[in-house]
Amino acid sequence: MMVKGVDCLTNSEVREVAFDGLRCKLQFNPGRVVSATAKVDAKSIAARPCFLCEKNRPAEQRGVDAGDGYVFLCNPMPIFNPHFTVPTLDHRPQLIADCLPKMLELAERLSGEYTVFYNGPKCGASAPDHLHLQASPLGAPPFEEQLIADTPGFVDWSDKRDSMTVGITAEPEPPAIVIVGEERSTVLARAMDAIAKLASQFPTDPEPMLNALALHVDGQLRVVLFPRASHRPSNFGHDPAPQNVLVSPGLVDMLGLLITPRREDFEKITGEAVANIYREVSLEREGLIVVSD
Repeated sequence: MMVKGVDCLTNSEVREVAFDGLRCKLQFNPGRVVSATAKVDAKSIAARPCFLCEKNRPAEQRGVDAGDGYVFLCNPMPIFNPHFTVPTLDHRPQLIADCLPKMLELAERLSGEYTVFYNGPKCGASAPDHLHLQASPLGAPPFEEQLIADTPGFVDWSDKRDSMTVGITAEPEPPAIVIVGEERSTVLARAMDAIAKLASQFPTDPEPMLNALALHVDGQLRVVLFPRASHRPSNFGHDPAPQNVLVSPGLVDMLGLLITPRREDFEKITGEAVANIYREVSLEREGLIVVSD
């Protein structure tokens, strides 16, 4: 499986799409079809063995200790080269509050080399029953590259302080909260506060729907939170009808690199279609202002 996944990435294709100032990339990668179509309802999860638990992992998928009960694994179906999955050794649910401190710590340890990210249980995580992070080469997706470069106009910085800056991505990018600071404890506290405010809007769920990333560049931690309105776009579907697409947005997709495991989707998706997907799965930008304050 490991070789097959690397081969899929090696043979993948990439093309750019644009719409009204939004510039994204599509990656045709058939190896990602299992992740894109993963059933994450409780019944389906209970019926399958957890592929992140050590006893169920392929023999060739050996891990490296990441500390604090986490382990680095090579992702068997990578989007990037390299692409790591970082699960806990124990089997417990995917919860951002339980792993955000580790996420920031890893981002500092991997400073200037890798981004560490999190997909929520209904936001791209194909194993919502097992707590895990992922790591990818720094600046690989389009929006992340702009974030690192601090591209003018990419973020509307609404709250600037000596130790930290907070803002919201500007149009036409997907709405996200951006937190930048030098002190890990301060950035962590501000991110947890934003997540708590999101949770207050969705009190029936274990956590608010979101994707998150953390990276460390030039002595500063940067945390980005993508609050989500839905798991998948309404035209998500296996049926190859003209209107359907097999795109299940996770953090990488929200960063401007949409993964398309079917060639017909790779060839037909336009920049306008991408913009519509973002509008449908994201919380409205106006709703993030209170959360980011």
